[in-house]
Amino acid sequence: MENQLTPQPKKKKWIWLWIFTLILAGFFGLFFLKTSFTVSQIKDWQSDARVLPFSEPLPQKDPDRINILLLGIRGTGEENTGDLLTDTVVLVSIKKSAGQLALISVPRDLYIPAPGLGKKEKINFAYAYGGLDFAKKVISYTTNVYIDHALVGNFNAFQEVIEALGGVNVYLEYPFEETFQWAQEGREENRYWFKKEIGGEEKWVFHLPAGQNFLDGQTALYYVRSRFSTSDFDRMRRQQQVLMAVKDKALSLGVLANPFKIYELLDILGKNIKTDMNLKDIKNLINLVFESDTEHIRTKVFDTTPEGLLYQTFIDGQYVLLPIGDDYNKIQEAVKKIFD
Repeated sequence: MENQLTPQPKKKKWIWLWIFTLILAGFFGLFFLKTSFTVSQIKDWQSDARVLPFSEPLPQKDPDRINILLLGIRGTGEENTGDLLTDTVVLVSIKKSAGQLALISVPRDLYIPAPGLGKKEKINFAYAYGGLDFAKKVISYTTNVYIDHALVGNFNAFQEVIEALGGVNVYLEYPFEETFQWAQEGREENRYWFKKEIGGEEKWVFHLPAGQNFLDGQTALYYVRSRFSTSDFDRMRRQQQVLMAVKDKALSLGVLANPFKIYELLDILGKNIKTDMNLKDIKNLINLVFESDTEHIRTKVFDTTPEGLLYQTFIDGQYVLLPIGDDYNKIQEAVKKIFD
């Protein structure tokens, strides 16, 4: 009788092993479905359908370089064209053979010939006018580098990704203050906000002290949007700073190896971004980033300093930026030689 009962514990082990295997298979199956569903959500299906006038020749692809266009919009209302104007234009460039990365920021007020339209416009018009594919072509034509892929995200994507990462750290050599942009909408009980009398009226001031600062998603968004007390050029530098802080946090936590965290991020991205990349493109890009030197990222901001290659003026009462000498060749050369 005892001999007949002895195999039972072994059977139970196998049963639990099968249950665990099924749960694991179910999890990875769900993860795969979630990834596929998110890619279907963020895929910009309209790019292929919307064909706009663009007769100018585009640059040839450099086989040793991948260029990804990042566009940031307010995105508070799809019906409102103003919400689709790009506040952020960043070209992420990867040199495959050297494993080098670069961030190149283009100011939204750069005044360019609008290809196919027979007139000039600020560069931030491209996405609002013609969608992701048209924006790729316009910015590729302006910078004279082939752009492989593009991605557009709204403020929610930026804020929620940082929240999902648990916040980011940024180091400031000098204190930062925005005294005008949110004077009427500060946040109570937050160490980065205080009230100050300005022009005889008590107003909110957004303030980050010198040194290390921990930013949650909302605070980081205020930090990268601020431009009234400084300039759009300074804002672009802060955007690059926070992008690199996001990169540091993601890699330090091993986020890309954590399926639960990836699942959360996929959910955020699925609701808030659009791209022309498919699942294979995204996998290849992740692999390239893993193989690259993420500690020494090169940065470039086009501005009105002597090295920034731009000057400011007004055309028909509109503030615009133009290349020095009204020639885009130096800008194009700076983009092309960012790794030299």
